[in-house]
Amino acid sequence: MHRIRQGIALTQIVGAVVAAGTIGACGGSDSGPLDGVDAIVFLQRPKRNEMGDIFQYTSYKSTAHIMKLSPPTADGVLTPICCDQAGPDFANIDISSYDLAFDAKSIVFSGKLTADQRYGLFEVTLDDGKVRQLATDPTRDYTYPVYVPGDKIIFMTNNVVEEGAPQHRDEYERGETVQIGSINRDGTGEQLGPRNLSHRVFPTVLSDGRVMITQWEHLGGTNEGDLKILNPDMTQVREGFGREGTGVANSYLKAREISPGRVIAIATARNRTIQSGSLVDIRLGKVSKSDGIVKADTEMSEANATYNVLTPLVPLGNDPSAPTVGRYYDAYPLNAADKPALLVSWADGPVESSSLGAAGLSADFGIYLYDSANQARRPIFNDPEMWDVLAQPLAPRTAPPEIQSNGSNQFSDKAVLIGSMDVSRSTLFTIDKAAVYGVRVMEGFSSEEGFPEMFGSSRQEGHAQLGIAKKQDDGSWLALVPPNIPIHLQAIDNYGMSVATEPVWFSGRAGESRVCGGCHESRTDTTVINPGITQAFAVGPNDLMSKTPRAARESTTYTRDGIVGVPWDKALQPVFDAKCVSCHNGVEGPANPSYTITDPVTGKSAKWVFNLKGDAVALSVGNFMMDGYSASYLSLAGPDMEAIDKANVVVTGNLKVYIEPLSAKTSLLMQKLNPPQQFPTQDLAKRAWPVGTNPPHALAVGQELTADEYYRMILAADMGGNFYSRENRTGEPYTN
Repeated sequence: MHRIRQGIALTQIVGAVVAAGTIGACGGSDSGPLDGVDAIVFLQRPKRNEMGDIFQYTSYKSTAHIMKLSPPTADGVLTPICCDQAGPDFANIDISSYDLAFDAKSIVFSGKLTADQRYGLFEVTLDDGKVRQLATDPTRDYTYPVYVPGDKIIFMTNNVVEEGAPQHRDEYERGETVQIGSINRDGTGEQLGPRNLSHRVFPTVLSDGRVMITQWEHLGGTNEGDLKILNPDMTQVREGFGREGTGVANSYLKAREISPGRVIAIATARNRTIQSGSLVDIRLGKVSKSDGIVKADTEMSEANATYNVLTPLVPLGNDPSAPTVGRYYDAYPLNAADKPALLVSWADGPVESSSLGAAGLSADFGIYLYDSANQARRPIFNDPEMWDVLAQPLAPRTAPPEIQSNGSNQFSDKAVLIGSMDVSRSTLFTIDKAAVYGVRVMEGFSSEEGFPEMFGSSRQEGHAQLGIAKKQDDGSWLALVPPNIPIHLQAIDNYGMSVATEPVWFSGRAGESRVCGGCHESRTDTTVINPGITQAFAVGPNDLMSKTPRAARESTTYTRDGIVGVPWDKALQPVFDAKCVSCHNGVEGPANPSYTITDPVTGKSAKWVFNLKGDAVALSVGNFMMDGYSASYLSLAGPDMEAIDKANVVVTGNLKVYIEPLSAKTSLLMQKLNPPQQFPTQDLAKRAWPVGTNPPHALAVGQELTADEYYRMILAADMGGNFYSRENRTGEPYTN
């Protein structure tokens, strides 16, 4: 069977050499980057076209193989490593990814035996070909395994670390997200790491012993896949590349280390590119040596990162690629030259799911040797019926040092300690330390708990306020929060409004300390925290629901100190009904401006008039529809502007969005209401802005709100301007 595939591949290779260009020979007497490499190992998967989401991991087609090519030349001998020898149970296996052990004596891989099973973890020993399955949960998927020092394996899984919780659902496709975990090579000691709100995929081990992954970042306008670095015990996650303006594309995949502080990765769009893109050489920053071992220091940070695009003709977005340009699925560095030689998987043509689907085609990835200095490929192997991907030399490599697990945070082995030395230290914001009362800590969640696919027209994910940690006089603060959940932070003023909102979710394991320098402080500053070094340590952390189970993290009252989530219909609509709808009732006039939505194709239109009633809305124009929300919500939060753009409808008139997601302070609603002081005490006599130039609207019309009612409005804006929260879920919690 495999000799037939090899013969087909050789026919295609001969015809491709002229178009691909030539570089130094891949073997023989000529010296080249593969000189001295006896064999390569790679993965074969049947071709497919449903991998348009770069975080998708459940695409199954039988039958896949792990192959060896020796020598790594077009006329080399092709030998199956796995899993033809393993018997009939493996006849229909799909293998999604694999990793070669440091001693090159075994391979760990993620496999799915049949269409109705889940992906599990397997290991094959290369001397005898024996295959064994590791004991993982058969009701969950386990993917992207890699070896780490200490006889452990890091993997990604849709298993759930938080007891009694469903797994998060990703922001668009609403698929089960995969999160990081570890297991001993003998199949014992499985541990699950803290969760991100969206996917974590494609781990790789760095020479200093840490692990680099791709993490889907989704918060507000952020929607991308960035490189993160963490310890093998799944603690101390930090940014690697892609944020803070250092990036060149939306997402970065399948990073591999070229040398300490330097990786090769695939730069691409978030969707439609079949998990492939352009090759980018990333310098993570400066590194240092200690005792002859390369170690990351504080200057090896995203702030110091640079990049070099090695394939400048390949689209960095999701536009179809040109003929002979194509896209790259992965790359393995063969040297650390300034313009490195790479083993790559490449496919010609558009390599874009929509274009391929319209033509009834699938991308055809084959293995090539890429000379980045001359931007030339030399074919090595390609089976036109398969994806030939993830090639690497079948040879031992130096194992990184083993990183010992961090100790306890000194306050609680069951909670995460979070905080900062000085909340005003920031590279993103100008923060007046004196204007900050404290830090609002919020939990994130998705539609897994019984929600519609969108929490509101603002396209924000779910938020729940865990509480507020008071800032001390030196600017420091500390809090204990539940482990393993996504956390979002905001520095707030005495009026309860955010003055700075962190642009990331983060999480920590039980007992971990995630204490930093400031509110997104300089990534190169020293942030050594010892007890007593700040006032917050002397006072001790605020406990923000660290012992409260997930099911109880909901509002039982909507007072300032009792509110957790802000369900629009339960927390805000009663206020509108009692104090607002007598004027703001949907009757067009000075108190109720209007705008019109028109379909330019049909000429049909509909008018929207400002209305704070709780009536359900069902309005459609062309391909645009507004439903599922109340009139008051759409009047204040506005329509889904992304949906308006996609529907190609036209808006004319007085369209205003009164709630700015994640920013009460800049929201027109708050500026109109001019809310009172909330902290340290509620005081209606003290207002956020001078009353003479900005009279409180509710007070001026004789319908003054209570301090708690003002705070509900503020929290609704600062937590994303959503309609739904846990308190008004519309269905049963999702069952994984």
